[in-house]
Amino acid sequence: MSLMDTLKGSVRVELQCKYSERAVNICARNHVDFRDLQRTPDGAAQMTVGLRGYLTLRRVAERTGAFTVRIVRRRGVPFFLWRIRKRYALLIGMAACVFLVGLSSLYIWQIDVTGNVNVPTSEILAALKDQGVDIGTNLLTVSAKRVANDVLINVPSLSFITLNTHGSRLEVIVREKIEKPELYDPDVPTKVIAGKAGIITELTVFEGWQLKGLGDTVVEGDELVSSFVPVGNGRITHAKAEIWARTWYELTLSTPLEAMKKEYTGEKTARTALILGGNRVNLYFSGGNPYRECDKISTYTPVTLPGGTVLPLTVARERFEEYESVPYTMTVEEAERLLTSRLLFDLEERIGEGYIVSSDFETREDGGLVTVTLRAECVEQIGREVPLSQEELGLLTTPAQ
Repeated sequence: MSLMDTLKGSVRVELQCKYSERAVNICARNHVDFRDLQRTPDGAAQMTVGLRGYLTLRRVAERTGAFTVRIVRRRGVPFFLWRIRKRYALLIGMAACVFLVGLSSLYIWQIDVTGNVNVPTSEILAALKDQGVDIGTNLLTVSAKRVANDVLINVPSLSFITLNTHGSRLEVIVREKIEKPELYDPDVPTKVIAGKAGIITELTVFEGWQLKGLGDTVVEGDELVSSFVPVGNGRITHAKAEIWARTWYELTLSTPLEAMKKEYTGEKTARTALILGGNRVNLYFSGGNPYRECDKISTYTPVTLPGGTVLPLTVARERFEEYESVPYTMTVEEAERLLTSRLLFDLEERIGEGYIVSSDFETREDGGLVTVTLRAECVEQIGREVPLSQEELGLLTTPAQ
């Protein structure tokens, strides 16, 4: 049953006439729309028509006497209102409810922010609040263009923002600024040094004078490419190079075998509260956590009417699941797997775009403490561009100076 049928009302009728096929002709001649036509065992025709169509069929039946109309089922708002027409308190309450719903549609009861990745949603909501846009704000007082311009000024990380209203829901669509890449400035003298110790395996110099070669061993801080190029009269340049080297790591982590773990008891409870216009109404008496140790999961569901109109009412549900912290003894193998995965993750974070050539793990257990040591050989990019200091620039002399 569609929404329009509910509002206008629909009637399931049975037309009894000598020939059931005449029911279709009767509806067609009198412009009565119908659906779900069925033939009953006694030869009558059942169909669903609108309230206006039903009244038309009744008039035709009374005027011609060629058929009779019997109501099988009635549905919709008109029939409901007719049944409660003498219940004045209920009618007044319904009218007040419709009025309040219509009034609430003039206010913001939900704000959705989309399009942000690096800028926190809380920062955008705070900027909107500073401009007077928050839960409970009257939509008639909001100038979307002015608010958008002011938010862009206060949140420089955004390049675009637009505000769209859908009933009581405010949709905020943003786009973040794309950070400009670090520009290569040939006028800034730099040198390339080793960011880590290792043995050079690949070296490509784009600008500057190469000081180290393939197979050379370097330590952190060694100068690999000089900014001074001793060709002709010599010149100072912006040294730039890509240098890959074999590097070695030794990382260690430890963990005790004795630990605590959660053991759920099976006891669960739930609580419900209503949030009306920012005010919370608890539908329970006792506050706080119902158990000494428990997991708490909270969900918030805004109440929305058909069509997307958001009401100033949110149903908050809290679910608690009790557990006990019990002693747990890991095996050496479990501790080893845990520490191994953490060490590998740490190593991958350190080498960045590099890769691991070989790795070896050593596990020791002493007095309930498991220690895992990772020794690995990697290949990674170790070149680091460093601007020359004023003192270094003073030491470099060229004929042009």
